[in-house]
Amino acid sequence: MIIHGRNAVLEAARAGRVAKVYQASGLGHDPRLDELARLATVEVVPPGRLDAMAPGVNQGVAAELKPRREWTLKQLLDTQPSLLVGLDSIMDPQNLGAILRTAEVAGADGAIVPEHRSAPLSAAAVKASSGASELLAIAMVSGLPSAITEVKRAGVWCVALDPRGEMRPWDFDFTQRVCVVVGSEGSGVQRLVKERCDARVRLPMAGKVASLNASAAAAALLYEVMRQRAAS
Repeated sequence: MIIHGRNAVLEAARAGRVAKVYQASGLGHDPRLDELARLATVEVVPPGRLDAMAPGVNQGVAAELKPRREWTLKQLLDTQPSLLVGLDSIMDPQNLGAILRTAEVAGADGAIVPEHRSAPLSAAAVKASSGASELLAIAMVSGLPSAITEVKRAGVWCVALDPRGEMRPWDFDFTQRVCVVVGSEGSGVQRLVKERCDARVRLPMAGKVASLNASAAAAALLYEVMRQRAAS
């Protein structure tokens, strides 16, 4: 996979995931480029070649990634995670990447992503995560409902983010081992997944807009998890 963008490439290099960096000639000084040169092999190429390799706003940098480690759900649960994020029907790669970025910043130990009913972990998603997706253990599962059952058996509470949830986030104890489940902006968390979760929490809305998009809602909830854990 080829990814581009200075932040995304740098985070991937910090995670040891970069096989080779391609940098357009004639770039000005940037401390990120200096760090990249220390972390990975850099080949300077003509700007036109880089644009052909990484169309769009590439910021003059692209990288070839090493193959991603494929985690099973059992392997992820064997790490005794304290915080997981489950993604249900997140079809937009920008939302997928943004949620993975917030999850990593919030200290999540990993993410659970269905093989179907999900945007692929593509270069666009990696860039949207600013490379944070390369720092997370990501388990691909055949279906989220059965994965939730397995997560609960491992002693991890599962909490769905649901506009009609019976609890507010600060009414649930997120200092426990927990998996936060986030659904799509349109249909939310699917019914069977919600039924299998231990609790459903809603984000109160004080304005005229009735909802947040999936990545913004995930960020709000994950920061409540951080707040509770910091306070404890």
